[in-house]
Amino acid sequence: MSPARRVLFIGAVVCVAGAAVTLGRWQLRRLAARRASNAVLLAARARPPLELPADLRAGTPIDSGRRVVAHGRFDPRDQLILRGRAQDEAPGLQVVTPFVLDSGVAVLWVVRGFVPSPDAVTPPDSIPAPASGEVTIDGLVFATPVTGDTGKPLLHNGVTTWLRLDRTVLARRRPGSLDVYLLLAGDAVGPGRLPVVPPPELNNGPHLSYAIQWFGIALGALTFGGLMLWRDGRARPRRPAAP
Repeated sequence: MSPARRVLFIGAVVCVAGAAVTLGRWQLRRLAARRASNAVLLAARARPPLELPADLRAGTPIDSGRRVVAHGRFDPRDQLILRGRAQDEAPGLQVVTPFVLDSGVAVLWVVRGFVPSPDAVTPPDSIPAPASGEVTIDGLVFATPVTGDTGKPLLHNGVTTWLRLDRTVLARRRPGSLDVYLLLAGDAVGPGRLPVVPPPELNNGPHLSYAIQWFGIALGALTFGGLMLWRDGRARPRRPAAP
């Protein structure tokens, strides 16, 4: 290996190892952020449930992850369908329905449940209607994000579905919408008459294993580089000793 190639080889090895270490550290930062988020959600779940709309009138903030009991009525006129979902290993959709709190104080969007769909895009011919009249529902609330693509609506066979909820879109469709949505709790015969969507699992995700893999790649690159340089050094012809 010529001196120039040797320098290039060392530079390439260092770059690969450095990039792998950077990605490993990034995964560790994501792990720390996820643990912090899980701690906040667990603390919110441990608090007493909020009563809406009474606590809303009192000015009590609605924290993401908090359990909520809400009184009001469903209004399916602006119902949304979220595509690309799966539950119990079956593809399908999620049904999101506005819930008008008592006296029309505000609108709480409720993920009522899951409906199967072979392609996770096309809704079934009919979706069970929500309970009519004044009802009481409960579940966990989560912050509604503001997305860069307004929830990515898709018109397919005359029906618009959404990839995700978007706070701006919901507020435009139903003025007075809260900045949280509710995952309906209960069973399939509850107010939604649909299999409920379970809340997200509060686990650490794959970040630690990914970080270990990246650090392993960095170690492997350095080991390979060192071995190649050692072999190249041994293979070099030695200069004859001066007379």
